[in-house]
Amino acid sequence: MNSRKSTSLAMAIVSVGLVAGLGTQAEARSPSESPPSKIVTGEVAQVEGEFHMAKDPKGEVTLDIVDKSYVVTSQAGKEVRLELDNNTKVGKRVNPGDKIEAKVSSRGHTLSVTRLEP
Repeated sequence: MNSRKSTSLAMAIVSVGLVAGLGTQAEARSPSESPPSKIVTGEVAQVEGEFHMAKDPKGEVTLDIVDKSYVVTSQAGKEVRLELDNNTKVGKRVNPGDKIEAKVSSRGHTLSVTRLEP
């Protein structure tokens, strides 16, 4: 009788551990794996970022440009700031005046930015 109780208790502990582990794994997804909850379409008003001088494999000096955020004016005239990070997928670099479509997660992470062709 005691061995059945011990076995049942052990199975319950393992089950709780599995459920807790699955919940933690779901929360640990990167922002780029989250489904988009909002799509922002508009014209880029401002690009903020930084640049670094570097050397390519041939030893030639290059300029490495890293965009950090975009300010976009939506079709309704509202300005929206899109913060970029290492998980944000950006197809082609955008400039002020370009029209874009951005997918944003429910937590406000910019998942992807696509430049729309005129």
